[in-house]
Amino acid sequence: RNDLGVVFGSNLGTTFTGWVVATLGFKLDIESFALPFIAIGGISMVFFSADTKPREIGRFLIGFGFLFLGLDYMKTSIEYLATNVDLSLFADWNPYAFFVVGFVLTAIIQSSSASMVITLSALHAGVIPLEAAAATVIGSGLGTTLTVMLGGLKGLPAKKRVALSHFFFNLITAVVALVLLFPLLYLLRQVLGLSDPLIT
Repeated sequence: RNDLGVVFGSNLGTTFTGWVVATLGFKLDIESFALPFIAIGGISMVFFSADTKPREIGRFLIGFGFLFLGLDYMKTSIEYLATNVDLSLFADWNPYAFFVVGFVLTAIIQSSSASMVITLSALHAGVIPLEAAAATVIGSGLGTTLTVMLGGLKGLPAKKRVALSHFFFNLITAVVALVLLFPLLYLLRQVLGLSDPLIT
């Protein structure tokens, strides 16, 4: 039960990256604040001895900086792809087909946060419409369960139960979200008045 609480909490926590990118990523130059984090973290790693709090803070800053630098690279590459490659073939796809795209993409790269950034970048660049982006995000939520499933293949029965519980929880929420996809988008856009597709 405790493990499942952590897993369900991580499902919610992983949305933080999407919120950062949606609110700041396309308005600020991410690289300009990611590089100072890496620099400060690197300096603290050099000047402080092992197993000290400043050194661990430095390690955190390096990781945080590289995370957002990677997100910036993904965002930039999707924008380049949108302007230099003809993606009109995807324009006629049913939004529900993008659920499978999100699932497969996340299963391959093993990161729903990275899939979220790629999806937001594609939406911002006009590669896919809002409905397709929403379905992709729902698919990425299910695709991320494969990491836990692989980790639970061997080991104690409790590990397998946690992995299966995570999968079925995300499967049920994905099915509900897909059924309610258009009513939910209507609620967000028409009732709540959200005009920014990235926030929606």
